[in-house]
Amino acid sequence: MRPGRVVIINDRSAEIGGASNLSCLSARLLREAGVPVTFFAGDSPAQAGQPDAVHLGDRPLVERGRLAAFAGGLYNRNAHAALRGWIEAHDRPSTIYHVHGWSKILSPSIFRALMPVRGRVVLHAHDYFLACPNGGFINYPMASVCKLAPMSLRCLTTQCDKRGFHQKAWRSARHMMMQRFFALHSQPANIVLVHEAMRDYFARSGIDDSRMVTIRNPVEPFLRSGARPQAMRDFFFVGRLEPEKGFEDAAQAARLAGVPLHVIGEGAGRTVLENRYPEVTLHGWCNRARIAELMRTARCVVISSRVPEPFGLAALEAVGSGIPVVLPGHALLGRELTQAGAAFTFPTGGIEALAATLRRLADDDGLVAAMSDDALAVAPQLANTAQTWLSALLALYGSVLERASAEHGRRILRATRAKAAATETGRSLHRTSLER
Repeated sequence: MRPGRVVIINDRSAEIGGASNLSCLSARLLREAGVPVTFFAGDSPAQAGQPDAVHLGDRPLVERGRLAAFAGGLYNRNAHAALRGWIEAHDRPSTIYHVHGWSKILSPSIFRALMPVRGRVVLHAHDYFLACPNGGFINYPMASVCKLAPMSLRCLTTQCDKRGFHQKAWRSARHMMMQRFFALHSQPANIVLVHEAMRDYFARSGIDDSRMVTIRNPVEPFLRSGARPQAMRDFFFVGRLEPEKGFEDAAQAARLAGVPLHVIGEGAGRTVLENRYPEVTLHGWCNRARIAELMRTARCVVISSRVPEPFGLAALEAVGSGIPVVLPGHALLGRELTQAGAAFTFPTGGIEALAATLRRLADDDGLVAAMSDDALAVAPQLANTAQTWLSALLALYGSVLERASAEHGRRILRATRAKAAATETGRSLHRTSLER
């Protein structure tokens, strides 16, 4: 069954990375496949003339004042009203609602609007916000992966947020509100995981997994051909310069190992790198063409995130280019990449262990060459292409619509039978009264 329309729901409509890039890609691929798309976004249009889109014109929470962010992050009234209005005016039994991101602008209010069409809602777990209030299963002050059950008493009383306990309490309240509007424990939901190992984290939260499916993200390698990392000397970190991404761990380890580190990305941590690590080469944000140009000098890509990354796009973009990777042991891709010979892992936060690995790779051209060959061999098995990703999404939408149609039919049958039974009961009572 093919959807008559897909409503893509995301905080941002601009391609700024992560869920935003993938939501925009899905809109483009679906339209090219002839499926009508409506893009429902919390921000203003990224460019003029975007087809069939709803934009709230709101700013991300981090760009608002504290009180406005506090209230709007818990419940965005505009988002609820706009989405509910769209559903009431345009919904059809063949419409799919695909939620990619909601935590930065849209808020849990959208789930209240989506409840009447719950059976046709798809939730894409690009992160862990559906299961964990801080979105990462990480204790930021301890810089360690969290082992607690989300929303348990120990969770609620543990300060794990990077901004303080007040932020943890707010995030917990927001999580409760999301569960109130769109319960994931007591009712099954259509949830897309980007890696099968995410299922264990969701299970710890008690989320019903009967309708979870894994659809790995599409990946386009940094380089199409020509990588010779064994002849290069530069090590690269690619990602946002935020503490949870471990950019400073990469810089410290590179300094200890005596290897040149190049950083592609922007964020609050840029000042830290400029002041504390002047030897690091900062490239800032780069488009894909510039990244490809830089990656031709790459010997290795360093992934030093302290969060159990659910997918790790940069790692797979590197592996698909034939560039070896070093990543934390808790990364969900870690085991399969190391088993394939394309990567080494190190303990999360283990700067000396990371430095030792970088030093080993810097000194052994043969090892790097072998890892490059293994990376190219295994890469096609680790992710989707854009077209296989689209095919998987369309197959999912078809199964969701078939199930929703069957459930609707069962509801009508139950209602018809209940009405018939009530009518027969009424007739029996009428006959009994006449006999008397």
